[in-house]
Amino acid sequence: MTYEDKIGEQKFAALVDDFFANRYIDRGMRKWQGYYLSDHTAALKKQAKAESVTYPPLSLQEQPYIRMILLRAYAEGQSVTLQLDLQTPNGQMLPPITGKVAGLSDSDVVNVDGQNISIDMIRHIDLIPFPV
Repeated sequence: MTYEDKIGEQKFAALVDDFFANRYIDRGMRKWQGYYLSDHTAALKKQAKAESVTYPPLSLQEQPYIRMILLRAYAEGQSVTLQLDLQTPNGQMLPPITGKVAGLSDSDVVNVDGQNISIDMIRHIDLIPFPV
């Protein structure tokens, strides 16, 4: 590398340093706003909509009735919709669980759609009829 090349590199480095130190204005986060894609904003809107859905508490059913519906659904291979007696931290009911009853245990646990649920936690249950 020649002496002139070294001088040229030093002048260029000084020019770049001067530009970023005195002339360039960083727009901060504003420059990234254009990177939000339409599918990302659509996903955010969908999430906000899902979070705004509320589920009213259904009537509290007696345990013998709940057990009868669970046994019938298991024996006939029908699906059920059930609401647990649980709430979110902000006081909303959890969304209902829908699925087939895959099994019942002696320890009062039912398997609905792959989820093990204590029968004592079920607030309301409905049998989903077969399509005609």
